Amino acid sequence: MWQKNKQDADKKDNGPAKVKLFKNPLKTVETTIISVGSKLEGSIETAGTLIVDGSVTGNIKCSSLEILQDGNLEAKVEAENVSVAGRFEGEMICNGKLTVFKKGKVIGDVSYGTLSIESGGALDGSVSKSKSDGTPILPLYQKGK
Repeated sequence: MWQKNKQDADKKDNGPAKVKLFKNPLKTVETTIISVGSKLEGSIETAGTLIVDGSVTGNIKCSSLEILQDGNLEAKVEAENVSVAGRFEGEMICNGKLTVFKKGKVIGDVSYGTLSIESGGALDGSVSKSKSDGTPILPLYQKGK
C-alpha cells in the first residue's frame, strides 16, 4: 500500500514542473516604490501606482501617486489621484482627487479635480480646478492583455 503511493508520487515528480498563474481580479495595476534613501532623477511612466518615500526629480506620469512623509518630489506630474504626506514642488495635473495630509506640503502650479487638505497641510502656489473631460491620464485597463 505504501509502496504504491510512493510510486505514484515518483511518477508525478518526473514530469515538468507546473507553474500556476493566478490573476488577482482586485489588483489590476502594478505598484512602483521609490524607497527611503533612494534618489532618482529622470522620467517615470507607469499605468499603476507610484509610491515615493525617497527623493525624485523629473517627470512623472501615473494613475496614482503617493508621496509618503519622508518623500520629496520635485517634478512635473500628471496623475489621476495624488496623496501628499511629504513634500512636492513643481507642476501637477491631477484630474481626480488631490489629498494633502497634515504633514504634507505642496508648492507650485496645481490643477485638481477634487481637493482635500487636512488641518496642518500646506498648499502654496497657483491652484486651479481642472476642466477634465473624464478621460484618464493613463488607461487602467488595457484591452488585449
